[in-house]
Amino acid sequence: TDRVGEVIEYINEHLFEEISLDMLSQKFYLSKVHLTRKFKSYVGSNIWEYISTKRLIRAKELLKSGKWPTEVAEICGFNDYSTFYRAYKQKYGVSPKEDCIKL
Repeated sequence: TDRVGEVIEYINEHLFEEISLDMLSQKFYLSKVHLTRKFKSYVGSNIWEYISTKRLIRAKELLKSGKWPTEVAEICGFNDYSTFYRAYKQKYGVSPKEDCIKL
């Protein structure tokens, strides 16, 4: 469980960078299966759900602060806008543009 805490801390510190299960398992000397199982039992969601949710929460904040959706997608570590759009719409029920406040 200590290792999972370290993994969570690492993810939070590197949230907007590219993170892979391979990289995490190598960095923390855990098998992918063990890491995935332990993470899910500790957090209640899988690693990708956790990362995506944290990124989308930050994206919503940035959109509300007036940043453009395409800029927010890049800042928040989404590889392309369509992936960001789909994830955002699925989580919040509106498109990123609808949440974007431009003065």
